[in-house]
Amino acid sequence: MAYTFDVYGTALPGRPSEQNSLASIGALAQRAERFGYEGLLVFYNHENLDPWVVSAAMTQHTKTLVPLVAVQPYAMPPYTAAKLIHGMASLYERRLDVNLITGGIKGELDQVGDRADHDERYERAAEYMTVVRALLDSDGPVDHEGRHYRFRGLRTFSRLPAALRPRVFVAGSSKASLAAVGSVGDVAVTHPEPTAAFAETFVAPRLGDPQALGIRVGLVARRTDEEAWAEARGRYVGDRRSRAMTAMKTRSESDWNRRIAALAMSGDTHDDVYWTGAYQAEKGLMPLLVGSYDRVAEYLEGYLSLGVSKLLLGGVLSESDFHHNDAVLSRLRS
Repeated sequence: MAYTFDVYGTALPGRPSEQNSLASIGALAQRAERFGYEGLLVFYNHENLDPWVVSAAMTQHTKTLVPLVAVQPYAMPPYTAAKLIHGMASLYERRLDVNLITGGIKGELDQVGDRADHDERYERAAEYMTVVRALLDSDGPVDHEGRHYRFRGLRTFSRLPAALRPRVFVAGSSKASLAAVGSVGDVAVTHPEPTAAFAETFVAPRLGDPQALGIRVGLVARRTDEEAWAEARGRYVGDRRSRAMTAMKTRSESDWNRRIAALAMSGDTHDDVYWTGAYQAEKGLMPLLVGSYDRVAEYLEGYLSLGVSKLLLGGVLSESDFHHNDAVLSRLRS
């Protein structure tokens, strides 16, 4: 069966460097566009390059690629986000998508004095995006009286035509995150559990909801299972400290962190393909699907058959990475 789905890769994270320069950001964006990716996910945290700067660099080097830019409510007021979205979409005549985040790094929340708890941050994010959408929908004055934001007669002249308005991705699997998706989201995204658990814990509670489903995973696929597992285990090596950190994450306030950590503690491999090795090695929060091209495609098909239509893939950087992933994705499209 052939499936229709959008694929987003991941922009280079980190500080400015030879590996994270304007040229390398542009080269990765062009590579993703050439392989038919819808866009690239751009992270936000205090250490990385600003996601708006990275998004502008990506857009400048490509013709159709869509930045999926992390929007953190505490980092800027909603009218500034609306102006940035409007400016980029207008200048490049291209949609920019929003990955609405709430802040999962406690140290960074402490640095800015953010005392809101997990559920309050999702509530604030939903209200934030409500204001942003209002400013993108109309040039008229916006009145808003909420718990977190209050505006009277706010005009930013940032109206966009419908085709250029962003799709809003909301990540999480808790009740608070799903409420935010229902309020302002177009796509509900999670780091998935193995397919059977994913169907029960994430898909079933959302049956009938209009939002699209997205998952963030990594693919380590090669011609044979043996080659793929050798690559995965050689690339992601844990140690005593990382295993201790995994155990601590079973008490995280993040619902999906607790779920993935519990899976990792119960065994690193599930269904012969789903692997938590990168998570246990503290080299990413996403699970990996490991195996031959056919085996990984078959496992990924399980998610697509449950209604997933957005794949957010991590660890796809080199020409070789794109070729290996394409061998899997082409099997699902044809």
